[in-house]
Amino acid sequence: MTKVTASYWQPDDSHCVSREYLKTAAWSADFAVQVRAGFTLEEVRAVRTALGASTATVTAAAGDGLAAWELTLTNPSGATPTAPLLVDEQGYRLVTAAAAIPDVTVAQQGNSTTIRVRTPESMPAAAAWLRTHLDGDDSSVYVGTAKTWTTYVSVTGLSPVTEETVETAAQVAAAHPDVRRLSVSGSLVTAVVPTERQAKQVVAEFERTPADSDRQRVSAWWPDGNGHEVSGRVGSAR
Repeated sequence: MTKVTASYWQPDDSHCVSREYLKTAAWSADFAVQVRAGFTLEEVRAVRTALGASTATVTAAAGDGLAAWELTLTNPSGATPTAPLLVDEQGYRLVTAAAAIPDVTVAQQGNSTTIRVRTPESMPAAAAWLRTHLDGDDSSVYVGTAKTWTTYVSVTGLSPVTEETVETAAQVAAAHPDVRRLSVSGSLVTAVVPTERQAKQVVAEFERTPADSDRQRVSAWWPDGNGHEVSGRVGSAR
């Protein structure tokens, strides 16, 4: 490990049966554990055992052939777990496999699985990998790093998109490197670009793309998210 931090919290008034209970209510902790590259499953199990019922996020640096990865350890709801927890093992294997995909900056596994890539051109391959390895759970691909992003695509889960939609998103992001935001899901596509011409081009591209749902809309704003809007329906120009 390289660094461990903890945030402690106690139930507030709205969640306590009485103020008297609040005085003695147990504190809980959320841990952030930063580790070196090459952190193993056995070491993740040791962290889980040491932290007991606390929640924790393990973040590994890039190295040893892997991009950076992040794994949120499951919360056993107050019961001290027996290591190893199966869900932690599955999460570890998934996130480290995703971190080995070329051009990935960070792979994250928590309530959903997220792969962040350096360039739009890498989005289709990352999305295809998620479809292969996830069975309907929420997943997404971003262009960016752990802290910043420009393009987001929902791949599987509640609002999935097809391979064709991912391809269009990648092409739009590559054609407009100054795009401020491009967010794509099965129900809505939104973009923020510098100019009206770009906004119309983005809408036109998605209007030529098969829709992922009957009500999927596309809207683009310029020069910022509070500016002018042009909109349409995905697939309407086919």
